[in-house]
Amino acid sequence: MRLELFDFIDQVSNLLDLNEPTFQYVEHVLIELFEDLMKDKGEVLVNISSRIKSKDSLKEKLIRNKYYLDFETADEAIDALPDLIGLTLECRFISDENDIFKSLYQHFLDTGNASYQCVQNENVFLELNMPQPQLQRNGFTIYRIDGHMMFNQKKINFELQIKSLVHSFWSEVEHQVVYKNTQFVVYDAFMKNILGSIRDNLEVVDRQLQIVYRQLINQSQNDREIGMTVDGFKVFIAKAINDLVALKMNNTVGFTTDFRKCSSVLSQYIYIKDFASSEHPQYKMVEYFEHFNLLQIMDFDFSYPIYLEKNYEHPDPFCNIIGQYWESIMNIDFEWHVFFVMLFAIEPGNNVQDFSKFIEIIKTLIIPPSWYLSQFEQLGQIDSQKCRDFFSLVVAKTLVKIGKIEIIHEDKLFSMLDLFRDYIELISLRTETIEDFEEFSKDYAMSLERKITNLF
Repeated sequence: MRLELFDFIDQVSNLLDLNEPTFQYVEHVLIELFEDLMKDKGEVLVNISSRIKSKDSLKEKLIRNKYYLDFETADEAIDALPDLIGLTLECRFISDENDIFKSLYQHFLDTGNASYQCVQNENVFLELNMPQPQLQRNGFTIYRIDGHMMFNQKKINFELQIKSLVHSFWSEVEHQVVYKNTQFVVYDAFMKNILGSIRDNLEVVDRQLQIVYRQLINQSQNDREIGMTVDGFKVFIAKAINDLVALKMNNTVGFTTDFRKCSSVLSQYIYIKDFASSEHPQYKMVEYFEHFNLLQIMDFDFSYPIYLEKNYEHPDPFCNIIGQYWESIMNIDFEWHVFFVMLFAIEPGNNVQDFSKFIEIIKTLIIPPSWYLSQFEQLGQIDSQKCRDFFSLVVAKTLVKIGKIEIIHEDKLFSMLDLFRDYIELISLRTETIEDFEEFSKDYAMSLERKITNLF
């Protein structure tokens, strides 16, 4: 004949089956309620999960907590179960647990009877006066809140837990590896120390993940779309170009030069041309990945001359002067030669078009178009343009006179930008008429040329 406690357990299990539809309904209501209450926590809340206590878990709890001694009927035992329904609010990080717990006070009002009533659903109650987080038997803490819902004049208990990803993972490990292991463990104190150490390490992981997450959310939307920051993308492209130059130069001429600053200029050029205003930068990025992989196996030789499809001409005087100078030396000065071999390899289209586009971008980096159009505007449309063309030519001729490849290095371009803006804004303020400008134009040209040359 069986022990009476097993008859009692069977009665409780049967009652659980009988009320399953009711418990499922309450579970559904609670899920929907807390999804709505937590909708403003979308940044920190990862998931809301639930479960109804299983028969096996119920049997274990009835025996472990000796419910068969404390209660006479199955109804009393079911009513006493604090976690008949379990609800878990899962958040990203440990620090988010307290944030979510505090937010519950916005949605539940103190009834004065130890329970807080939900504003949105007056049948749902939480015991928010319980000290949190609570200490568990294993010595660790957890945000665990008792609650209940009134349904058909019956009180149905549920338990609300708030857990970070790390704590959810630890709970599962502890449950599956430790508590379900019924084998005799000899060094109990030692094992507890090991488990505590593992838990501490998980909390370190949580902090590290939080640092990574904060870095990610600080990126702009465009950065997230292509998977890295603007600076990170430029560094990646510059490194790919520099590595390619080192490989191909060693293979074709037997030595390599320091191409790092030129690589940075080419990466800036690629970013401005293909990414800054692109609607789908991620697609362009994939194309460049594939192109650089192809260049690794392609043959191109730094010992052979390069040519444009036709003699270079440009309607803009600045671009025309710079372009014709570069065309004349690209097969004479080896530093310029290497640079333009790489430019045309990276941009495998029409050389003249790529050459022209590069020069136009270099000009905008020294002389920003929208800003420049506002200078000398007090002189009227024709005379103001005359002044602007004058200074553009001074810059172009000065760069040709300097001739070094350093004129396209990023640090020099930015220095010229600052110098040119300060100088032109000063001259623009001083100039009241075109006659004033023409009187001092030679001095202006000499002064600007000297200032630019001194940068090198």
